[in-house]
Amino acid sequence: MDKHVSVVAIVGLAALSGLVILCAAAEEHASVPERVQEPAPFEKRVFTLPDGKHMNCRQRKGDGPVLVLIPGTWGTFDGFAALIAELPGDLPLVVIELCWQGGNVPPTLDLSIEQLAGDVLWVVEALGLEHFYIGGHSIGGMIAVEIAGREIPGLAGVIAMEGWTHHTVAKTAFANEVTGELTPSQRSEYEAYRARGRAHLSDAQMAAIAAIWRRWNGYDCLMRSKVPILEVWGDRGKPRPPRETLQIPERPNIELAWVTGASHLMLIQAPKAVAEFVCAFIERNASGSPPE
Repeated sequence: MDKHVSVVAIVGLAALSGLVILCAAAEEHASVPERVQEPAPFEKRVFTLPDGKHMNCRQRKGDGPVLVLIPGTWGTFDGFAALIAELPGDLPLVVIELCWQGGNVPPTLDLSIEQLAGDVLWVVEALGLEHFYIGGHSIGGMIAVEIAGREIPGLAGVIAMEGWTHHTVAKTAFANEVTGELTPSQRSEYEAYRARGRAHLSDAQMAAIAAIWRRWNGYDCLMRSKVPILEVWGDRGKPRPPRETLQIPERPNIELAWVTGASHLMLIQAPKAVAEFVCAFIERNASGSPPE
């Protein structure tokens, strides 16, 4: 057994029709909607890090570089299900839940983007990944940007989906508009997803976690990055702000893609469009061997 792994469980669940992302609605008086089952053939593993953190990981094996995905703040594996449904079925995937996600409780509230990036890379190493992309949504996108600023063997590229370079971008670029226009079913989906991601945490834990992204600035990471980077943003159906406002430098390794009409919740509103950008990015940067 891998010395890094504390629990290994093979997920042998029946395939979900259409890979339903979340329960669309909960009964009026239900406390927290049940978590959806992840589809086969994902393997679930729970890692225990040296500092006592527990992190869930789901892996779909295959040939070629692996796409590693990191959820948003109150996210879990579930939040990527609609995106995964739009990605090629043979694409190797890993979804790494952060130390407070998927029912886990962090052993400390002294958390930072830098530390979380280290946690993700620890799991990547424990999995033995040699050629991979790191992608994430929201805080997961920020962690991906942090990793982009480091020299990581085997890292082929980074995909940041609405991963703010700095917390002020929410105001300066989007006037603090986060969710945008949602249909009733999308609103129910979002609220169920958010409730499920917070239900096991105390008020103090939620407050500490919600403050992590406000103590980080990813601009220097982008400036010193060497790997290809794809920044994916929703335009909220409004004029698209310039890179300067997004605090994304003009560099040849950084691409900017816009999802028309989508908001911060692009994985709910437009998973197909996001998947198309992701696949095109990976195809453009495909190579026969892992990067040095």
